[in-house]
Amino acid sequence: MIYVIMEEMLNTLLFKLKGAIKVVFMGIGEEKLSDDGFGPYIISELLKYSNEKYLFINAGIDPMSRIDDVITFQASHLIFLDTCTLNKPPGTVAIIERESIKEYVPISSHTIPIHIVVDLLVEKLPNLKVFMIGIVPESLEGFSELVLYKKDKLSLEERSENKDLPFFEFNLTDTIKNVADEIIEIIEKIIQNL
Repeated sequence: MIYVIMEEMLNTLLFKLKGAIKVVFMGIGEEKLSDDGFGPYIISELLKYSNEKYLFINAGIDPMSRIDDVITFQASHLIFLDTCTLNKPPGTVAIIERESIKEYVPISSHTIPIHIVVDLLVEKLPNLKVFMIGIVPESLEGFSELVLYKKDKLSLEERSENKDLPFFEFNLTDTIKNVADEIIEIIEKIIQNL
């Protein structure tokens, strides 16, 4: 595991993605549980960049349901975006290697533990390189008022046609949203430079 200083994250990720042919970014989490929406939030902001080299997937709480998307895409690299349990302050970001995911990723909001999903994927794509960008959450509380994601901008038809769009607006704490926004900028730079 590598704790990442945000200024070094771009170079760290470019190094880990060296030789990447097709990259999947998969956000995992429950958007209704405050900072647990970290991964889906980042994906929702990057969906427009999906193309023949990059695929952005909002897996919500069920990454297992998106295995076929990764296999069909023939990904060379898979990067999960999720909260993780580290004994560090909220907002701390770490690059967690495949072998350590089981140790640092809670399964409370996931239907099937991520490491099992990874094992199934690697069975089908033996050369797949997997790691996670994990963040220590500040809050995992649910929120009382649920508001539809971009309720005035998206039709019901648009929502039902795109399974990667979140259903509800995000309620990230300021700490986590600021870090998530920085990561979005870094991923945009990766798309331009890789």
